[in-house]
Amino acid sequence: MWTVIYVSQSIETAKKLIDVLLTNKVISKLRRTNNCNGNKSSCYEVLVPSTELETAQDLIFENELF
Repeated sequence: MWTVIYVSQSIETAKKLIDVLLTNKVISKLRRTNNCNGNKSSCYEVLVPSTELETAQDLIFENELF
């Protein structure tokens, strides 16, 4: 099952996280959503398999992507 681990209004930030995850061999995918935070702008969700959740969270903190 896929789990959302990060939501960003910036595609650059989301792609940076995807790069960090892939570098550390964590499978991930990017999904665009509409109406982010009640606005008409888009958000980008980064998803990982639930089995990779803890590793992905550690990488977010280690790379200061929060």
